[in-house]
Amino acid sequence: MIDASDIEACYMVRCDAKNGLIFEIGDATVGENGLRLARFEIGRYKETIRLDGNSPDRRTVVLSRHPKLLAALTSGADFATMFALKAGEIDYSTGFELTGAREQIARVAKSCPTKP
Repeated sequence: MIDASDIEACYMVRCDAKNGLIFEIGDATVGENGLRLARFEIGRYKETIRLDGNSPDRRTVVLSRHPKLLAALTSGADFATMFALKAGEIDYSTGFELTGAREQIARVAKSCPTKP
């Protein structure tokens, strides 16, 4: 799990039986805020990604479709920044630590069946 500095939010990589590894944003307000696009900045990696999911408290990114995000999360960088975008403008930003993420994600990936 990658913990957010904000107590109310959780950012984690987990195994999904259907899609393999996914990055999940858990926050009570993502549905209410209409979060659909996020820009991730981790070291040199910078990409805007459309988020999946219709749950009121969860959005996901299937990492097999975004290998550069997976590489950035496991690059050894200490910190990530995520910008929530609404109508092309930054709605809010947050950061989260990646300390130990490489090892933790590798452990999750080992026990996660790959997508057929």
